[in-house]
Amino acid sequence: MKMVDVSSSNRNSRGDWRPDAPIALAPINVWPLRISNITKWFFGFPGFLWPYNAFWLAVTILTWSYLTPELSTMANLELWWIGLLLARNTALILMLFGGLHLYLYVFKVQGEQHQFTTRPFATNNRKFLFKNQVADNMARTLLSAVPIITGYEIITYWAFANGFLGFFDFGSSQLLFWGWFLILLILAPVIHAIHFYLGHRLLHTKLLYKKVHALHHHNVEIGPWSGLAMHPIEHIIYLSTLTVQWVLAAHPVNALFQLQLAAFYPALAHCGFEKLKIGEKLKIDGGNHFHYLHHKYFECNYGGSLAPLDKWFGTFHDGTKEADQAMRTRIKKQREALR
Repeated sequence: MKMVDVSSSNRNSRGDWRPDAPIALAPINVWPLRISNITKWFFGFPGFLWPYNAFWLAVTILTWSYLTPELSTMANLELWWIGLLLARNTALILMLFGGLHLYLYVFKVQGEQHQFTTRPFATNNRKFLFKNQVADNMARTLLSAVPIITGYEIITYWAFANGFLGFFDFGSSQLLFWGWFLILLILAPVIHAIHFYLGHRLLHTKLLYKKVHALHHHNVEIGPWSGLAMHPIEHIIYLSTLTVQWVLAAHPVNALFQLQLAAFYPALAHCGFEKLKIGEKLKIDGGNHFHYLHHKYFECNYGGSLAPLDKWFGTFHDGTKEADQAMRTRIKKQREALR
């Protein structure tokens, strides 16, 4: 039986769904700062730690502990461990991206509930490889994104194993070492958000948009496989968030966590549903309405709600009709200024 959207939010005649509440920035970006709100957001459910950042960190720890060769064995570039990393990353991507796609779009476990749009993925469209959006997205993810993710990982482990990374010398102080290690784990999502905004604005310049980033924007209706459906040059730019940890990391796990945040989060951010249903009662945050609006309107929400850069630079869209009008006014003024 088909599940209908029984939420109180609005779905228009084109099939677009708008949540009731406007998009809000994280409490760390709301002034005056309120410690109670920040504490609730940081430790609460859902919040900064739970469920997703804790889940991504658990995946990273399991990956490092059980699916990654000993660091010392990676001091020399050898095909056996390079192939192992490539196979492992392919399997993880298939499980996460493919699993979400099957859950939401093949088995349709929650029907259209909390889905941003009911319009189908593109078929018989020349913009996509094989004229099929999902097949195109899968191919670009598995044949471009995964090898580049693996390439960054290879460089990182090889450099750590040979002493080229891990510059901070904490001497014999385990407290300083593990303190810095934990600080970097907490800061990783913030680093990702800032890097994503800066890289995204770069990709929207004339130099890179038409030949590179436009490929990702072919995906107006988005699903999990859309997240990493990019040009290889965009994969290199987007995943270069890892390079911040080449300078800061106390341990390879810091670098792996930074990389896996960038690699795995797009499946969720592009899943096309604001909420994911688990059972009959539990609903957890799903897709990112903030980023969905960027795919829909193009000229807004270049970053994420964790870092207030869109707010600071006037490109923040909170999902309301008032924000629609403000965006149109801003674009009109920009075009008039270019005449």
